[in-house]
Amino acid sequence: MVDPSDKSDPLHRNDQDNYFSSLLANPDNGIWNYIFESLPDMVALIDPNNVIVKTNKAMRMKLNTDKQSIVGHKCYDLMHHQGCAQVGCPHLSMMQDNLPHSNELFEPVFDTYLNFTVTPIFDSQNNLLGSLHIARDISDQKEYESKLLEYNKELEDLAQSKDKFFSIVAHDLRSPFQGMLGFTDLLLDELDTLSSEEIKEYLQKVRDSSYSTFTLLENLLDWSRLQTGKLYYHPLDFNLKDQVASIFSLLHSNAERKNISLLNTIDKVFIVHADQLLIHSVLLNLVSNAVKYSYPGGIVTIDARKIETCEDHSESKCTCSNKCVEISVSDTGVGISEEEQMKLFKIEHHFTMPGTAKEQGAGLGLILAKEITEKYGGKLSVSSKKGQGSVFSFTIPLAEC
Repeated sequence: MVDPSDKSDPLHRNDQDNYFSSLLANPDNGIWNYIFESLPDMVALIDPNNVIVKTNKAMRMKLNTDKQSIVGHKCYDLMHHQGCAQVGCPHLSMMQDNLPHSNELFEPVFDTYLNFTVTPIFDSQNNLLGSLHIARDISDQKEYESKLLEYNKELEDLAQSKDKFFSIVAHDLRSPFQGMLGFTDLLLDELDTLSSEEIKEYLQKVRDSSYSTFTLLENLLDWSRLQTGKLYYHPLDFNLKDQVASIFSLLHSNAERKNISLLNTIDKVFIVHADQLLIHSVLLNLVSNAVKYSYPGGIVTIDARKIETCEDHSESKCTCSNKCVEISVSDTGVGISEEEQMKLFKIEHHFTMPGTAKEQGAGLGLILAKEITEKYGGKLSVSSKKGQGSVFSFTIPLAEC
């Protein structure tokens, strides 16, 4: 004997299929109303006078109302609160040409982006009875489209940066190598006739050019790793004053040739928590620039002060109210105008100018310093006036955080 409650039984399934088919075949038994009410999109029947004749459950839920409160009202009163049909209303367009229309718009009443589809309904004599409105929530789609536009913009910026990167590589690496090759050729060709002072002078120029090229190459490599997410962050605790001393030791000969004093005025033992190699790169670039753009006899100073609030150093895992150190590199050099400051940190401008001793640069050091600082939650800023020197400052977290 077959159990009528056994839904796995083929006969039982056939009975269900036959029942469903019979419902579909008979419009008077309510199945079409079940389908109409079950649609997830908002559906409404609207007559030629913009009066709502019928709505489904999804539409009533969106309007937070019942059948009695919605049927018989003008659609634009309930949907748009405008008192009249909106410009571009697909229902009005349908009334003019008796053709289906669709439109996308932001509906303030729902705080939602909707896709409206309006389909005309005709009787057997082809008289227009009204329209079937279907409104679908496309807010997620619009959000994805917005994000896609953002990603496209990022890709365009990255492509421009890549082009500028190769431009810098092609120009700023070629020039110093040409200089070095020229001086070494001269030394080899005229070694027997050159005095020791002339040889020393040429070797000094080769050495300066080599140092400049090596610094540029390091910056280019670091910047490319930063752009591709391959410049990893390895924080540890270290003494800031000692780090500054090592930078001054590296740049001592450069500063000495221009008679520039390097002052480390950090008088407290600041133990900071950051990636030492990255901070080394930031300080090296800032101090190198300060020396480059200072006049002979000038002063380059590094100072630090504790601040109670700073940027969110998320990667450093600060836990003590964001206590940080602000490091300042100041010089008594040529200064930077407001217009020039706007171009300093943008690779697409490739802003650079010769130093006070005609030193050349690629303009990449400050860009790298800023991107390293900001990537790990800090902030690099500049304060300067033309002819009055410059102060570059950035923040890093204290180790006690």
